[in-house]
Amino acid sequence: MKKGRLLFLAALILNMTGIYLSTIWVALGAAIGISGGLMMGISTYYLAMKN
Repeated sequence: MKKGRLLFLAALILNMTGIYLSTIWVALGAAIGISGGLMMGISTYYLAMKN
């Protein structure tokens, strides 16, 4: 797999995990969700460079 797609999938999983965990543990879920969103932003750079 390419670097951009792998980062995007990992970020999507982190983001969804963060959303789920924020219903139980707010601080941990928010931190995981924010890090997943940052990774998703980074992955768009690699996806855009592909085109």
